[in-house]
Amino acid sequence: MDSLIFQRGKIIKSYSGPELRAAINYSTGTNSSVKISYNRIRQYLFMLSNTIAISPTDQWKLCDYHIKPPFSDQLSVGYYQDLPLTDLNTSVEIYYKRIHNAIDFKDGAGFLTTRNFETELLQGNQSAYGIELMVKKSSEKLNGWISYAYSHSEVLITGDSPWEKINFGHPYLSNYDKPHAFSLVMNYHTNRRLSFSTNMVYSTGRPVTYPLSIYYIDGQPYVNYSLRNEYRIPDYLRIDFSINFEATLNARKIAHNYWMINIYNLTGRKNAYSVFFKSEDGKINGYKMSVFGTQIVTISWNFKLGNYASE
Repeated sequence: MDSLIFQRGKIIKSYSGPELRAAINYSTGTNSSVKISYNRIRQYLFMLSNTIAISPTDQWKLCDYHIKPPFSDQLSVGYYQDLPLTDLNTSVEIYYKRIHNAIDFKDGAGFLTTRNFETELLQGNQSAYGIELMVKKSSEKLNGWISYAYSHSEVLITGDSPWEKINFGHPYLSNYDKPHAFSLVMNYHTNRRLSFSTNMVYSTGRPVTYPLSIYYIDGQPYVNYSLRNEYRIPDYLRIDFSINFEATLNARKIAHNYWMINIYNLTGRKNAYSVFFKSEDGKINGYKMSVFGTQIVTISWNFKLGNYASE
């Protein structure tokens, strides 16, 4: 509709604003406390990510004349309880986060074919909330932690015109919405020389938009997609295992060395990094792509200056 011409060295657009922090730590007993915190964060540089492509080509983008900087307000409340007799530390925390000027691609945006990204982006609001629970054990023989988190995150981008709306102006799940996340980390020392470590990670699959059907107009094929992030890729589960062997325990030596045997993805699970579709022999077939979908074994020798027990 119009063009603006800026002289060389002239500031086209500038943004600024305060980032606020507030925290309260209240002791409810000898081994317990309640913590409350509030944060306001502003972001002037962000990453544009196409999570549908097999190999995403992320793009860094500055806020400009068309794109306002996103900013978020987050409030969290947590309760922490130590159990000295059992060497356990427990905590539960809830949070709520509101993002203003959240950025996302329009429906049908040409991510790889345009240089003017501001013409493919829209801004709206994003909200997220959740609860996190953790039990941590710290002892010489056995230490580690178990944590579980439930969270929800959705985006609403709408406007007066159809091209100002995403998902027809209805809320949709954000790319980072993973309701359930579980992690287990455990270290077991059989003696001063030999120890074992393992960790397990589980999370709900991230949201994704799938093609549902294909139709033809004047011989040209058109793909009909689902609503934005209406489906999910399969859940993620991975177990790692390692053995640590101390070669020397001499406390007065200048240095000591130790061996580590690590097995990444112990069960060889083929976790889906992305789901994509290909047209083959007149049919649309779906495929899952896994990254490191097998066991990976590494053996390392570590050399450390200082005493065996320096801490």
